[in-house]
Amino acid sequence: MLAALLGCTVWAAPAGSATAAGTATYKVWHWNVAGDQNNYGSTGNGLVDAILGSVSYRNPDFVSLNEICPDQYKAVLKGLQDAGWPQSSTNFARFEPMPDTTGFVCKNSNGTAQGTYGVALFSRFAPTGTDRITLPSDGDRERKLLCVSLGSQPGGLRFCTTHITFDSAAKPAQLDAVRQKAEEWTAAGGTVITAGDFNTQPHDPLLNSWYTPSVATVNNGGNTGLFHELDDQDTLCPGWGEQTTEGALAGKCGQPGKVDLIWAAAGRLVSYDEDAHPIATDRCVDRTQQYIPCSDHRIVDATLTVTTP
Repeated sequence: MLAALLGCTVWAAPAGSATAAGTATYKVWHWNVAGDQNNYGSTGNGLVDAILGSVSYRNPDFVSLNEICPDQYKAVLKGLQDAGWPQSSTNFARFEPMPDTTGFVCKNSNGTAQGTYGVALFSRFAPTGTDRITLPSDGDRERKLLCVSLGSQPGGLRFCTTHITFDSAAKPAQLDAVRQKAEEWTAAGGTVITAGDFNTQPHDPLLNSWYTPSVATVNNGGNTGLFHELDDQDTLCPGWGEQTTEGALAGKCGQPGKVDLIWAAAGRLVSYDEDAHPIATDRCVDRTQQYIPCSDHRIVDATLTVTTP
């Protein structure tokens, strides 16, 4: 029942599998959970259960969360441990707070401060290194790029999550900083998967330096970069993909906006696919115990097969 509520589909490829000589297949799951805005820092209003239910059903290798409060992160970590999801129960999760200039913090149900929300990632495979990078300032919040390297996986694999600012003046520098790190690691022979809320839509010229020139459609052209966004083959809106938000932001092909993106270098990809799943409105409750959407963002998951040089 939970799977149906979360709009689940079944992937055919097994997790973290070798599909042919010199290749590997991975599943990625991302969600901006609006941990404070919609869920007031709660661990008992349905959000944590929704996260754990979807991860259990989809069985990804990597999980990316944005806008998650500290207590929610700890609850998801424990839930995944209890489910036996990671290969190492003590080395699979990372959290990086994003403090802001106002001193805002998430609070729990009795009003006690938890700390600021941030970005988090979870890896089925034990990380062998961690990168915690503060992006150029937007004058408001310390935006982060959080990555883990996976020495047990072939091809110099690294998984990252980020949450780019909505501030138009600071956004170009933050996008460039994340892209340049992905390019640097790729040039060094690695395979980099980057997920997150980029607060930027596929057709925005700011992403022209991300998308490979092979992505050239009426919905997304003028590209010069190294990467595919893993939904850019979607026939619903070629070159652009499927909406990831439920708000008033307008996207392409008659859809609401798409800002939650998962990237990998075109030169590493053998095949890829991505979907965004509508969020049920009867999973999470507000402070008055009335049902609300868990987030104004959709869950995004992807399967990619990469070369392992």
